[in-house]
Order: sequence, then C-alpha cells, then structure tokens
Amino acid sequence: MSDQARKFVIGGAGVLIILLALGTAALPLQRHLEGRLVVGWLLVAAGAIELVAAFARRIHRPSASVAGGATVLAGLRLVLDPGAGFFPVLNLVILWLVVRSAALAFAASRCKGSLERWFIFGAATDFLLAILLLSGLPIAVVVWGLFGRTSEIVATFAWVLAASFVATGVVLIAVAPAEASEGPEPSR
Repeated sequence: MSDQARKFVIGGAGVLIILLALGTAALPLQRHLEGRLVVGWLLVAAGAIELVAAFARRIHRPSASVAGGATVLAGLRLVLDPGAGFFPVLNLVILWLVVRSAALAFAASRCKGSLERWFIFGAATDFLLAILLLSGLPIAVVVWGLFGRTSEIVATFAWVLAASFVATGVVLIAVAPAEASEGPEPSR
C-alpha cells in the first residue's frame, strides 16, 4: 500500500469514528432501543473501522490491533448475550476501556514526539472514562434530565462511547500523516 493510501485509510477511519461518535451522542434521543444491542453494534462498528486502520498502519500495528480487536470482541459479547443487563454491560465497558487504555499507553511508551502525546491523550481519555464509570457517577441522570426517559444502558453509555470514539478518531487523524512519511517515527 502506498504511503498516501495508508494516510487516507487511517485518516478516513478517524473521520468515520468521529462521525460514529456524533451519532452515538445523539442516541438518547431515540426511544425503544434495546440498550445492549445498540452499545454492542456501536462497538463492533467502531472496532471494525479501527481494525481496518490498524492493518494499514506501519507504526504500532500490534497495539492498534489489540485496541480494535478489544472493541470488536466487547461489542460481539454484548450482541450475542441476550441476558446481558446493566451490570454485565457496565463491567464489560469498563474492561474494554482499560484494555484500550493499556494498548494506547504501550504505544505511547514506544514512540517520541507528537505521536507520544496523542497516544497518551487516547489512553488517558479511556482510562478516565473507566474511572468515571467505576466511581458510579450517574451519567444516566444527566442524560435523562436532558433527553427524557431513555434506556438505562443507552443513557449511561452513549456519551462514554461517544467520548472514547472521539478520542480514537482524533488519534487516528493525528497518526495518519506519520504513516505517510518516509519511515516510522523513531522508537525508544
């Protein structure tokens, strides 16, 4: 794959994930959605897009693949488990955020310069979202106040997923130009 094609695929994936985030943030406007399926399919879609970008990458392909693969697996687990209620979804989303954070932190530890800062940004975003969910901050109360009665799963996770997706999209857009340069940024 040419450098320009690589840059286009990775940057385009970032834009698609940000667009997915915008749709995700608006989910509380929808009524009568089965929460686990909505969250599951959003994770599958974002993970699939992220995996396409990971396979186009030269820099930190393994950590990008782990992050994208974790996203797909978390989504499939929710889609395929009709008995998943609020707490299993909560635990799975927290685990997903922690795995993504670890993969991005590993990538940050392996590079220098602006890429390191972008990977740290992505890792910190996912880690802080996991802490937010662990702390029990009632995100659903805020969403219900703004949008009215919504599925508890959608109300709790729509904005968490949207924030994580935005961070992922921004990281991909930031990484894209480095992929089109002569070679990977120097590693430590």
